[in-house]
Amino acid sequence: MKPEDFIHIPSAALSPHYIQYKGVFDMDDLYQSIADFFKRKKFKFYEKQQRYRKPGPFGPEILYQFEALREVEDYYQWRINVNIETFDIHDVDVVLKDGTKKKMTKGRIWVQMWATTEVDYSKYWEKNAFLAHLKSFYNKYVVRKRLEGVWWDEMYYNVLLQLHALIRERLKMASEVYEHRHFDRVH
Repeated sequence: MKPEDFIHIPSAALSPHYIQYKGVFDMDDLYQSIADFFKRKKFKFYEKQQRYRKPGPFGPEILYQFEALREVEDYYQWRINVNIETFDIHDVDVVLKDGTKKKMTKGRIWVQMWATTEVDYSKYWEKNAFLAHLKSFYNKYVVRKRLEGVWWDEMYYNVLLQLHALIRERLKMASEVYEHRHFDRVH
């Protein structure tokens, strides 16, 4: 991103992360785990939409859209969006290791996650022309490196990748661990 473009784009976005899974999973547990994760990380968690499409020949399709916001400082916030789409789902009875029966869901699931770091989210610096110029100077010369480096990296490694690992763990996928769990935090 060129410095002159930064005054017009008040956020740094991450590329989307995807998870695709086919098999048996517990949708209620997955939903609750995501909500608890954002609560532990001090995010405001919103379910924006839940859409149920009528069943086709293989089963219904359900879309869940979540949004989580965290005001880290007065000047910037983190916004994380999660879309979960299920296809060809139907309920099955599963016998667990301890011998109890549990209703779970069998089908395909597709999870899409993306995040942004937004500056001046309250639009305080857009009240008049002087503040707008001051904001562009501040974004361009003072906080640009922190936004592109520190704030963005902290959200990516400490929030988004942990959420990705949590979803894989709840789906009982082959790579269940968070690969950055032993990294030393520098900032």
